[in-house]
Amino acid sequence: MRFHLIGNSHLDPVWLWDWREGLNEGITTCRTILRLMRTFPELTYVRGETSIYRHIQENDPATFAQIRAMIDEGRWDVVGGTLCQPDTNLPATEVLCRQFAQGLDYMRRELGVRPRVAWAADSFGHSYGWPEIYSAAGMEYFAFSRPFEADCPLPSPAFNWEGPGGRKVLSWRIPIGWYGSERGEVARRLDEYRSKAEQWGVENIAVTYGLGNHGGGPTALQIREIMAWRDANPDVTTEFSTFHRFFDALAAENKAYPVVSKELNFTLRGCFSSAFRYKKAYRRTENILLSAERTTSVVSASLDRPAPDLSAAWDSVLFNTFHDILPGSSLERTYEDQHAWLGVAFHDARRHELTSLNALAARCDTRVPAPADDMPCAVPVLLWNPHPHPVSTHVEFEACLEYRPITNYVNRPNALPVEVLNQEGKPVAFQLLTVENQFGSHLPWRKRVLLPVTLPACGFQVFSVGWNEAARPVAAPASLVRAEGDHLISNGSLTVSARPGDTGVGLELDGRPLAGGILRAATFDDPFGSWGNHDGDLAGDDISTVLADWTVAQTKVLECGAFRASLWVMMTAGTSRLELVLHVEEGARQVRAEARLLWNERSARLKLILPDGGASVLYEVPGGDVLRGELGEVPGGRWIRADHAATPFIFASDGLYNFDLKNGSLRATVLRSTRYSRNSSSAATEEPWRPHLDLGEHRFQFAIAAADTDAWALADSLEQPVTAMVTYPHEGTLGRSGSLLALSAGVRLLALKPAYDGEGWILRIQCIAKEVVDVNLTWVGAPLRLGSLTPYEIASWRIACAPSGWSLERVNTAEESKVVEASANPFKKEALSSARA
Repeated sequence: MRFHLIGNSHLDPVWLWDWREGLNEGITTCRTILRLMRTFPELTYVRGETSIYRHIQENDPATFAQIRAMIDEGRWDVVGGTLCQPDTNLPATEVLCRQFAQGLDYMRRELGVRPRVAWAADSFGHSYGWPEIYSAAGMEYFAFSRPFEADCPLPSPAFNWEGPGGRKVLSWRIPIGWYGSERGEVARRLDEYRSKAEQWGVENIAVTYGLGNHGGGPTALQIREIMAWRDANPDVTTEFSTFHRFFDALAAENKAYPVVSKELNFTLRGCFSSAFRYKKAYRRTENILLSAERTTSVVSASLDRPAPDLSAAWDSVLFNTFHDILPGSSLERTYEDQHAWLGVAFHDARRHELTSLNALAARCDTRVPAPADDMPCAVPVLLWNPHPHPVSTHVEFEACLEYRPITNYVNRPNALPVEVLNQEGKPVAFQLLTVENQFGSHLPWRKRVLLPVTLPACGFQVFSVGWNEAARPVAAPASLVRAEGDHLISNGSLTVSARPGDTGVGLELDGRPLAGGILRAATFDDPFGSWGNHDGDLAGDDISTVLADWTVAQTKVLECGAFRASLWVMMTAGTSRLELVLHVEEGARQVRAEARLLWNERSARLKLILPDGGASVLYEVPGGDVLRGELGEVPGGRWIRADHAATPFIFASDGLYNFDLKNGSLRATVLRSTRYSRNSSSAATEEPWRPHLDLGEHRFQFAIAAADTDAWALADSLEQPVTAMVTYPHEGTLGRSGSLLALSAGVRLLALKPAYDGEGWILRIQCIAKEVVDVNLTWVGAPLRLGSLTPYEIASWRIACAPSGWSLERVNTAEESKVVEASANPFKKEALSSARA
C-alpha cells in the first residue's frame, strides 16, 4: 500500500464571515503553508480557486512569487481549475463550464500549470451531468468528499463516474473522515485507513489532512505525527504527495474500477431552497449575462466592431456560485454584499447589451411613415431574438405615442387610434393591454400592445407603433380566446379557472385534467436549519407536515382579447398571500403565471402542488438530465418533464430549484423561512429576535405546458425572452429583418463569447438530442459544418477570420487561449529525493 498524504486547507471565502475576511484569510493561510514548507522540506500542499490566487497576486505579490517557486518545485499542487468551488447542483451548465474556462486560463497564464484534477472538497452533492462538463474541460480526475456513504453508497472509493452521455472521469471519494482533520487526530486517521485499505482493492490511497473551513491547512504537529507514523509502519509506503501524483498512480494500476452511472446526491437538502431572494437574483443575473454576452458577441462579429468586456460581470456570477453563497447558508450581512455584487453584473450586462442593440439598430432600416402636419411620428421598435433558432411567440411592448399626454382624448383613452406596422411596413392585428403606470389614466399617452411574431434565429425585425388618425383596424384571425365572468379563461385547448373558496386553480388541457386538474399551494412545517438535515435529522429530507392549505380569496379577469386572456387569482393562508396572474394565449399549449408572494410565516415552507406528477419525472440538471422517483427533496433546474402523469406535462420556472414527488404529486418549493447560518432546528417562536430568511415580497414566474411543448423553449421564454427596444427612425443597409446566427436542431447554444486572447470567437454547444446529430452553423451569413455530436456531448469551437473566410478549430474548454501549453504540474521525483536527503 502507498498512502498519499494530501495536505489541504479548505477556505470558504464567504460563510460565517464576509468576502473581505475570507479572501484575506487566503493570504494568511498561504503564508503559513510557505513557512511550513521551509521548515519541512517534504511537505506538499494542494490549492485550487483562482479567486484566492488572484487576491494574493494583487495584494501580496511577494507571497505570490513564493507560491510560483513552490509550484515549479512540484510541492505546491494547483488543482480544481475553477474560480471557486461552486455549488454543483444549481448553476446553469455554461456557468459551470465557464468556471473551468476562466479558471484554467488564469492558471496557465499566471501559475504556469494546467490542472487535470477537479476538486470539490465541500460541495453539497453533484448532478448527473458533471462527467460531461469535466470531459469538455479536459479534466481527467475528480476528488470529493460529499455526499458521504450514508447519503450516497458507492462500491469503492475509487470508481469511474459515468455521465448520461457515457463520458467517464476517474474519481475518488474520501472514504474516512472528511477533507481535512482536527488537531491531533492524524495518527488515528492513518490507523483507520490501514485497517480498511485492503478491502478497497487499490494500492494507492489518498489521505487528506489539514485544518480547514476558515483556511488553515497542515500544522507542524500533524506533519510530525505523519513522519512518526511512517517510521512506525515501514511496510506502508507513506509520502507527502499531491492529487496529480496520486491519480496518475491510481490510473497506472490499470484496474477495472467499478463504473458508477448515477448522480452523486443527495445531502444538505435544505440548501436547494434556502435564501430564495438571493437565488432568484442570482438566476436573473445569470440569464441576463448569458443572453447579453451572446447578443453582444454576434452583433460585434456581424458589424465588425470590438466586443465589450464582460469579465467583471463574469467574476461576479462565478464567485456567487460558491457553495455557501448560492445554497443559502451564509450570514445575513454577507448577502447584502453579494446582492450588491450581482447588481453590478446585472447592470453591466444590460448596459453592454443596449449598446450592441443600438449599434445593430443603427444599421437597420427603422423608417416610419411621415406623420400628418403637427402630429407625432410613429415609434420604431427593434425586436431581437437571442436564441439560435426561430421563435414564434407573442411579444408585448410599450411606447410613448406623444411627448405629452394626449388631451384630445381626455376621459376616452381607449378611443385613441393606434396602428402597428410589421417589418414589411404593413398594418397588423394586435391587442391593447393595460399600461404599466397609473399616472393620468384618463388621458392616453403610452400604449402597450401584444401581437404574434415569428423572429428569425439570432435575428431581428423592426416594427412600429403610433397614433394615426387615419389608421384602419386590422381584424385579428378567428380566435378561441374567451373568458367567463371573473373566474375562467380559455384558448380552446387550455382552460384555467378559480372561484373564491376554491382550494386551488383549475387546469384543463383538451378537456382533460392537466397535472391532476388543479394547482394547489400549502404551507409546511420546516423547523430545520439553513442546510436542512445538517445534524443528521432525516426528517429534513422530506418536508410533508402540512400547516395550512391555501384557498382562493379573490379572482378577476384582467384582459380578454384576440390573442390573450389573463386571470388574477389571490390565494391566502395564515398571514401570507399569493397573487397569480395566469395567461393563456391564442394557439398556445401552456399557461404562464406571474407570481407575487407576500410571505410572513416562520420556520415554514411554501410548496406549489400538482396532484398528478406520475411515478417519476425527468429533471433538467447541470450537464444533462436525470429521471427520479420519490426521493424526498431534490434539486432541479429550468424544467421538469412529467411524462408518466395521466396527462403528461412540463413545468418550468425562472427561479425555483427545489422539488419532490410525494404520493404521485409533484411539489415545487418556492421558499423556506429558516434562520441564517443555523445548523440546528428551531421553532417559529424560539428566539424571535433572530431573523428568518425571505420574509416579505417576492416575484417569480412559472409555466405549465403540454408534453408536446419544447421544454427548453418554454424555459427560455421565461428566462431569456425576446427583447423589444424602442429606437429612432432612419435609413439602414441591413433592412428590417435578418438573422445573424443559426444552429441546426438537436443542440443547445451554451455560449458565444470572445476568445480570451482576443483572436476570434468561442462557440460552445451541447447535444440535447437522444441520438447523434450532425451540427451545422450559419455564421454571419456563412454556412459552416461543425461535425457530429453524441447525446449530452459538450463541444467548443474557435471561429476566426481567415483569408478564405472563416476558420474553425475545435477546442476544449481548457484550450480557448493560444497560450503555450504548460506542464501538467507533475510531482518531481528528483525534488522529493533531494528534500528527503
